[in-house]
Amino acid sequence: MTAIGNILLDNGPMISSDLARKLAKSEGITINAASQRVSRDQTLERIEGFFKSNQSLIFLPDQAKDGAILSLLAKQMEMHGKKYWYVLNALRYHSGSLDRSFLETYANYPINPVASHFTFEEVLQKFVKEKILVFNEDEYSFAPRLRYKGLNLFLSKTLNIIKLYVLDNFKNQAKNIGLVSYESAELFGEHGNFRWAFKGISPLNGLKTGKEFGFVIADVLLGRPTRKKDLDFFIKKIEIIKTYKNASRVMPILLVDNLDHEGFMYLKEKGIVVGLIGELFGQDYAKTLNDLITVLTNAAASLANDPNKYLNLITELRKYNEGLLKNMKGTLFEYVAGHYYLFKGASIDLGWEIIEDKAIHEMDIRASFGNKIIIAECKARVAKTQVADVNNWVRVKAPAFKRWIKEQDAQRNKEIEFEYWSTSGFDEDASKRIEELKVGSGKNVFRFIGPEEILHRALEMKNPKLRKALNTFFLKSNL
Repeated sequence: MTAIGNILLDNGPMISSDLARKLAKSEGITINAASQRVSRDQTLERIEGFFKSNQSLIFLPDQAKDGAILSLLAKQMEMHGKKYWYVLNALRYHSGSLDRSFLETYANYPINPVASHFTFEEVLQKFVKEKILVFNEDEYSFAPRLRYKGLNLFLSKTLNIIKLYVLDNFKNQAKNIGLVSYESAELFGEHGNFRWAFKGISPLNGLKTGKEFGFVIADVLLGRPTRKKDLDFFIKKIEIIKTYKNASRVMPILLVDNLDHEGFMYLKEKGIVVGLIGELFGQDYAKTLNDLITVLTNAAASLANDPNKYLNLITELRKYNEGLLKNMKGTLFEYVAGHYYLFKGASIDLGWEIIEDKAIHEMDIRASFGNKIIIAECKARVAKTQVADVNNWVRVKAPAFKRWIKEQDAQRNKEIEFEYWSTSGFDEDASKRIEELKVGSGKNVFRFIGPEEILHRALEMKNPKLRKALNTFFLKSNL
């Protein structure tokens, strides 16, 4: 181990200037000479381009394995590169993954070029280049390199759905009470070169400047405990647009459901309207959303501890939020499959994302038994599953999952089987392909579970609530 390596072992990952100072002291050399040795050492891992004075975060490869790099990176960015910290905090708040549209609202970067400000696109490209984030379709997530332990795709994606539903309700409410002009209300609109979750032109007298109307702009934070520092992205955006010459008047609103007293007072001090979910839409609405988020926060544990909780929520959501329930159909169906695997004695994980051969693959369910693992894909669609989906599962996703599991020390010796659940069944070409797989001589075990098999498994579990939910919502529902 080199002198640099020993310093990192003793002190953990360090900012390059701090590392150079320690090396200079221990080796009796100048700081400049120490800095050159640090910059030339090819055995070190580095994260560059985010800190003042061209500094880097330096660490040993093995130090990334315990998942501590991200928290240290966030701490250093908050101290030495605050403008970048907003991205990490937004992703942390949302369990490690965010849709691009929402991240644009939280990241505090203009979406259009503004003098002396990096654009959202420029900043996020830097994060991806440095392998801090990965971008898949329209979603940013923490990169596997950082071993982020809080990643919960199951929760992240559902929170996006819930936030969209809340924003749509707010948009309708704002239009109906005349807070904004009816045709002007939009989600993810641009104002002052920044993205906002909601934007509308307001005819209110207090917001007019002469004959020019003002704007109502809003963002949303819900589902997680919200601290004062989590609010800074919103405050900073407001402060920046107020500096523009001839800036329009605005009414800033932050929609929240879990805000502590310090955060509440901070928003009031800054002149922000606090839109508490329960006060805006009713306590029953807020309680149903809170119960839903609580269940989803640790999906596997929720199923293990109270397997009927999600079935009760389906009933409640039908009363208060049928539109939300429709959009969550796929997510809740994963609970049905997970429910079955728990009944059969497995431990389960829901909503994993892996990177294999430089491609990102989402694993709906991983069910671990004593001597085997079942990986399941769950589809709750109206249309029948097509042959292209079956082939993608068999030829692309299943091999990637198998390779990934064989790389995990605790699981590499277990047998691996694959199951594909489809509430709508399979079309004619897909059914033919499934028959070919049944008689084939491949080494992998594939099972395809259609409506009849799903009901059979529900009967096996002897759970009347589950059978009713399957019959009225997943298999026969017109939602």
